[in-house]
Amino acid sequence: MPIYDTTAAAEALGIPTKQLDNILSRHSLPGVEKRWRGVGRKIGPDAVVTLFLAIEFMRAARVPIVVALELAHAALTSGGKAELGQFAGITVDVALARASVAARLDAAVELVGRRPRGRRGTRPGG
Repeated sequence: MPIYDTTAAAEALGIPTKQLDNILSRHSLPGVEKRWRGVGRKIGPDAVVTLFLAIEFMRAARVPIVVALELAHAALTSGGKAELGQFAGITVDVALARASVAARLDAAVELVGRRPRGRRGTRPGG
């Protein structure tokens, strides 16, 4: 199973990397490996799908990200349905969402690549 860094995931989600970092810092999400300062997070594809749906819910329904994440997680774990109370719910085409995110992640990895983090090494001979 591929693992993505925050830069590629943010590119696939269409949000700034800083915004994704803020979301991941404030909210616990299955499939996100939290690390210490200076080391990039690793994000699994299921976590990216959850984030993708949460951002869609946040934009479409104008709900806070914490609510959107709960709805997205519920929809993915229950086969595409999330309840919004006793008489309402959301239905998600999980297969289509996964396929869309996979295509976006492939394009993002091609575009972003792997960027080095931290300080550069010293120059040889200098």
